Amino acid sequence: MWEQLHQIYHHEIPSFLIPYMHTPEMERLKEVDMNCGMQFTSFPRYRNIHAYSRYDHSVGVACIVYHFTKDRKQTLAGLFHDIATPAFSHVIDFVNYDYLTQESTENETGRIIRGSKEIMSLLKRDNISVDEVEDYHIYPIADNDAPKLSADRLEYTCGNILNFAYGTLEDIRRYYENMIIDADQKELCFQDASLAEAFALHALRCGRVYSSDENRYGMEILAEIIRTALRLKIIAMQDLFLPEEKIMHILMESEVKNDLQHFMHLGSVIQKEAYEEGYLRVYAKKRYIDPLIMNKNRVSFCSKTFYNALDAFLKESQDIYLKGLEYGE
Repeated sequence: MWEQLHQIYHHEIPSFLIPYMHTPEMERLKEVDMNCGMQFTSFPRYRNIHAYSRYDHSVGVACIVYHFTKDRKQTLAGLFHDIATPAFSHVIDFVNYDYLTQESTENETGRIIRGSKEIMSLLKRDNISVDEVEDYHIYPIADNDAPKLSADRLEYTCGNILNFAYGTLEDIRRYYENMIIDADQKELCFQDASLAEAFALHALRCGRVYSSDENRYGMEILAEIIRTALRLKIIAMQDLFLPEEKIMHILMESEVKNDLQHFMHLGSVIQKEAYEEGYLRVYAKKRYIDPLIMNKNRVSFCSKTFYNALDAFLKESQDIYLKGLEYGE
């Protein structure tokens, strides 16, 4: 499925990119899933979900950047943007109490690139410096401020439209083929207003998943397990660069086994307005995209349907207390 998606982004992976993709630092991302550990739970949405790795996402971002810019430096910055992502991805931001920005794991990107003999050799071959590829934030087509549309947001939205079965490859093809770079060269935009609206609504539907009760609660439970494991020296921070399955095995053989089994059996979440023992209040970043329409404005200015849906989403309170129930309870 991901190869088909990459072919939509660009008819073939640029040849210069392939050696970078096969370096050990990039290959490691094949064992880091985009679903932030939720694929190990029993929540209905995740019980039969496809594997979706940070590697597939990163290659997709690189292909998108290259398709629109044909610039090798920007493309490599897109490829490397998650190279420092640890196991369970944004759960480690929760471990670090970075609930609302979820960027605490990005700081090691340059160090990892500089520490890779293979990547440094390839960059020397291509006459590219680390400074030009270690921070994809400097390239607005690769990344920009929310709610603009960038390659990063576009790729994980398209990947999750497929993975959550909200749409098809053909839907994504139609969206993608309608996009161009805006006149200011600062973001991707749509030429057709109806396609922009449909994409924005798809992205919002995905955003509701990312900050849903199940995700917020599940990620905090896993974060607390990892905090405990670090405190008890069951694992060390460097172990978070092991494959996720390996870390799960280590935890399952340790003092946090019972907590981990509870996490894995989570099947639903219930709410309380006031605190009760056993309940948690968890805040999380709300993700959405409000694309620009060429020669017009953003979708929220042009579509009452999207404006109302976005307004409702942003007003949804996270000031509630949550408790997880095991599947079948």
